[in-house]
Amino acid sequence: MAEKLLITLVTPEKEVVVDPEVDQVNIPGIDGDMGILPNHAPLFTTMRAGRFSYEKGDEVVELVVSSGYAEVTENRVTVLAESAEFLHEIDHDRAEAARVAAEKLLQKADLEGEAFKEAQDKLFRALARLETKKSD
Repeated sequence: MAEKLLITLVTPEKEVVVDPEVDQVNIPGIDGDMGILPNHAPLFTTMRAGRFSYEKGDEVVELVVSSGYAEVTENRVTVLAESAEFLHEIDHDRAEAARVAAEKLLQKADLEGEAFKEAQDKLFRALARLETKKSD
């Protein structure tokens, strides 16, 4: 039997995914997307808002995650994200309203530092959620 990955995805509210055996995990890293296969080198990375998925046989399970961290060690992938939603859970009208509000906030001339970063994160998350509408 081929080697598998153990995956855990946790948000502050709940444990979202615990699947004992998956074949591949796809992470939206801060510097680009990455695919994790069994026996991957140890890795710790910051995640950006985007599409996160895992593959088990012919099944692909997709979610949208917000910023967070991912660690890969000894065929185990642990993901800590601010939020995570399965594609069928996404409210696209709410995501569009969040996009508009974030863009309006980013237009403020006095926005800087942590407030600017938070507004950017909100925009990136809304865009990631809206992107799923095209592929549903």
